[in-house]
Order: sequence, then C-alpha cells, then structure tokens
Amino acid sequence: MTRGLRSFRVRAAVPGITVRLLILAIVWGGAVVLVPFPLWQGVAVVAALVAVVLPRSLAAWFGAACLVLGVLLTESDPGRTALAVLLVPAIHVLASVSLEIPISSRVALAVLWPSLARFLVVQLLAQPVVFGVWVLAPSNVDHGIAALAPLAAVALVLGVLLAVRAVRRSDAPRKVPQVQD
Repeated sequence: MTRGLRSFRVRAAVPGITVRLLILAIVWGGAVVLVPFPLWQGVAVVAALVAVVLPRSLAAWFGAACLVLGVLLTESDPGRTALAVLLVPAIHVLASVSLEIPISSRVALAVLWPSLARFLVVQLLAQPVVFGVWVLAPSNVDHGIAALAPLAAVALVLGVLLAVRAVRRSDAPRKVPQVQD
C-alpha cells in the first residue's frame, strides 16, 4: 500500500516577514512626515527595526508613540492629525498580527481580511470624528484645553488600573461550588 502526499495550496500568500517590514515602512514614512525632530525620527525607526527582529519587545508601539509625539509637538494641522489617526492604528494592527506570525512562515492573505476589515471600520468611524472636531472646535481651543490635561491623566491611570484588575480577575483560579447530596 502506498501512502500519498498530503498537502494543500493557498492561492495568495505572502512571506511572514512582510508584515514586519510593513511596520518598518509605515513607521519610517510616518516619522519622516509627522516628526520634525531628527532624533525622534531615528528613535522611531530604530524601534521599528527592533520590532522586525523582536516583535515581543513591543517596540512597534514605541515607534507609534513617537509619531504621536511628533504630532503633539508641532503646530496643529487637520491633515497631520488625520494621517496620525491612520498610521498609528495601522502600526497597532500589524504589530499585533506580527506577534502571531513566525518570520519564516507564509501567510494566506485571506487570513488577514478580518483584521483589515476591523481596521477599515475604525478608520471609517475615526476620520470623520477628527474632521468634525476640527470643524467644530473654536479657534482658541488650545488655551482652554491645557487645563484638562491632569484630568485626562487621571482618567488614563484609572482605565489602566481597571484593565489590570480585570486581567487579574480573569487569571485567578475560580472556585467551583461543591454540590452536596
């Protein structure tokens, strides 16, 4: 009895390194456009390079934070803000996917469609909000909004603490009530 070879074919696939190289390209392009300081451009690109080699280092998110820093430290511009709202979630999605895909594997493009669909839904919701805030915000909003920064920091800390508490609760062993006969 002969044993046949078992295999399957995937129509459209890319190497696993492609996802990581996309992170590098997006961070690099975003740093050139959004970050006016050469030092922070270099830090963002180095973080993206580290993310290519060691995705579990979470360096891709540091590169995304450098893009946000560049937007915050420059003059307000709706186009730059919209670009940051596009690039930072793209980096997040690609970095999350790169945590699961080995660098030497091949990835079927069909597997990436759900992540792409979620990304597009987020963009369809976020970009109009960015535009709406720019249209509706008064011209002197920069002076009054600075007082809300401590409140935003407190809200962020509370959100992180609640998230950590939820994670600890989900990881804690559950006690199963014993049934008495």
